[in-house]
Amino acid sequence: MLVFPEIQISGGKVVTRISPAAENIVHPITPDEAVRKFEAQGAERLHLIDVDAALGRETTNHDLIAGLIASTQIPVQIAGGMRTLHHIESWFDAGAAHVVLGTLAITNQQLLAEACARFPGAILANVATRDGYVMIDGWRTQTAFRPQDIVYDLQMSGVAGIIHFDIDRLEGDASTSLALTMEMNQDVVIPVYSSGTVHSIEDMARLRYLPNIHGVIIGEALIHERFSLQEALQVAAQRETSPQPEVETAVDVRGIQHPRKVYLASYSLSPTVRWWNQDLRQAVTDDNPYIEMVIPQEDLDIDPATLTPRALQAAYEKVVDDADAVVVVLDGIDYQAWTGFECGYARARGKYLLGIATDAPNEARTPFEAMCDDVIVIDPQEDRQIVFASIAKQMNAHLLVDRDGS
Repeated sequence: MLVFPEIQISGGKVVTRISPAAENIVHPITPDEAVRKFEAQGAERLHLIDVDAALGRETTNHDLIAGLIASTQIPVQIAGGMRTLHHIESWFDAGAAHVVLGTLAITNQQLLAEACARFPGAILANVATRDGYVMIDGWRTQTAFRPQDIVYDLQMSGVAGIIHFDIDRLEGDASTSLALTMEMNQDVVIPVYSSGTVHSIEDMARLRYLPNIHGVIIGEALIHERFSLQEALQVAAQRETSPQPEVETAVDVRGIQHPRKVYLASYSLSPTVRWWNQDLRQAVTDDNPYIEMVIPQEDLDIDPATLTPRALQAAYEKVVDDADAVVVVLDGIDYQAWTGFECGYARARGKYLLGIATDAPNEARTPFEAMCDDVIVIDPQEDRQIVFASIAKQMNAHLLVDRDGS
C-alpha cells in the first residue's frame, strides 16, 4: 500500500481545510519545513494541494509550490484549481510527477480525455463526495452523480488512478467512507486511493487489511504528529504471514529462501520516469516478496556530481556484481546515461539480462535489445496498472527460473 503525505497550502502557509464554510486551520510549520520533515521520515511520494487555486482565488501558491517541487527528489503530485490544459502543462513543466484533476474531471470529459492523451499515466482524478454524491467547486456544489456512476467513465478517459475524499469523514466515523471507496473500485482496474480517512495509526492498521484500496493520503494526522510517517510506512509495508501457503508458487517448488536481487537499469532525470520505475518495483515485489529490486538512481548513496567517472563506474559495478539479474527498460535510453555500460558489464559478467520494450520499432534500442536474454513486450496504450501487473508476472516467471541447473 502506498502512503502519500499531504501538504495543503493557502496564503503560503500549511493549513487544514475542514469544511466548505469554515476557516482553515493554520499550522505553525512552513511548507518547506513540512517537505523536509517528510523527506527525513522516508516519504516516497508527496501530495500537495493549492487550496487557494481550488477555491478559484486570484492569488494562488503556484510559485511557492513550484519551488518546493524543485527542492526535492521525491515525486510530487499536485492538486487544486486545474482549469485549462495550459495550467496542467505548466505543472509538468515545473517537475510534477502527477497532476490531480477535480472539478474539471467531472465537468469536462473532453478536456480530461485530451489531458490524459497528452500526459499518459500522469493524470489522476479526485472524486470528493458528501452524503454519497459527488461534490465540485471546492466542495461547494453538489452534483447529481454518485461516485459509482462516474468511475468507469473516468477510467475510460485515461486517468491513471482515482483519489476518493469523503467530506463526511471530517465529522464522523471512517467506516462509511471506506466502504464507499472500496465500492468505487469494483468496476475499474485502475487504483483507487483513500484520502482523509486516517486520523490515527489504528486507522492506518485497519485500512491496510481492506480490499480494493491501493493507497492512502494522510495530511492533518502527520502534520499534528499523532503518529510519524515512518510508523505509517511500517504498517503499510507489513505482510500477512501464514505457516502453510495456500498456493504453491515457483519459490516454494525450488525451495528458495533468500531474495533474488535485481538491478533496474532505467536512468532518467524525468520525475515521471522515476515514479514509473518505483511503481514497477512496487508491482514486482508485491507479486513476489522474494525479489529485491535495486534502482541505483534512488538507492545508491552516491552523488554523481562529486565523483569521477571511474569512481561512479566502480559503484555501479559493485551493485551489478551483487545482483542475480539485470532488468533494462529499452525504450527512451539516454546515451549520456549509464545504461549502455550497465548492459555491457552485466553481459560480460554473465548476468541474466531481461529487457522491457514497447511494440513500436525503435532503432536506438536495438544494440541493447540484442544483449538481452529475454524481452518483455508491453503496450504503452494499455492501462498503467495492467501493464505493471503483466510485467510483474512475466518478470517473476523469468527471474525465478533455475538457470544454473541445480
